[in-house]
Amino acid sequence: MRHGIASFVICTLLSTACATAPGPKAPTAKPTNIKEWVSQQSRAKKSAIAGAVIGGLLGFAHASLTGGNPDDIARETLGGAIAGGFAGFSIGRHQDQIFAGRDLAVRRAGYDSSQGYIAHVEEISFEPASPKPGQPVKLYVRYVVLGPDPNEALKIRMFRGLKYGEDYVFGVGPNEFVIPKGGGIVESTMEVKLPKKAPEGTYSVEALLEDSEGRFPQVVGTGALYIVARAQQRGGAMTAAR
Repeated sequence: MRHGIASFVICTLLSTACATAPGPKAPTAKPTNIKEWVSQQSRAKKSAIAGAVIGGLLGFAHASLTGGNPDDIARETLGGAIAGGFAGFSIGRHQDQIFAGRDLAVRRAGYDSSQGYIAHVEEISFEPASPKPGQPVKLYVRYVVLGPDPNEALKIRMFRGLKYGEDYVFGVGPNEFVIPKGGGIVESTMEVKLPKKAPEGTYSVEALLEDSEGRFPQVVGTGALYIVARAQQRGGAMTAAR
């Protein structure tokens, strides 16, 4: 009986989305980082996400089909709703600039040319730190990249995204930036607008760096974002929307 109900829900949702999405594809491996997640996303798949309701129902249907217990079903339903709530994520202006040159980067990293090519993420933050759904925010990433040749230009690629629990809900990249004179400290900002349906909660923020020529392994830095409930006016007093 449960299998039949879940099948009906999935068929109904897929028939609703058929105008914008192709037929179901074989499941893909779960991404291990934001770059893999971004590479799995297709324009058709994004168009098929109609919002939190469809996302939640698909999560419920999948858990039901796989014989999940009530806790599993609730978790997958919430995961689907989270992903659906981020379908309207809006990207604004993006800017990379040199924060400090090679000399300061060398001192801060304790770098020696015998180390070859290195990179690490120093900071990931949002401004404001606790935004509300629908609010514009700025994502800030600061990272260090160094190479042994002080005259070499280093081209870096970066992917950024949000993760709720074990699942990615948003990602963007690659953004490329060339660091002159053998490296330095770079600050990168990206303006985004949170969807109005973005669920309240704590999210992981991930930034992945890679060298265009593969001279150092991928580097991942993480941070946190807490989305607070949007305030509503009720009888002259401000209350948190739930």
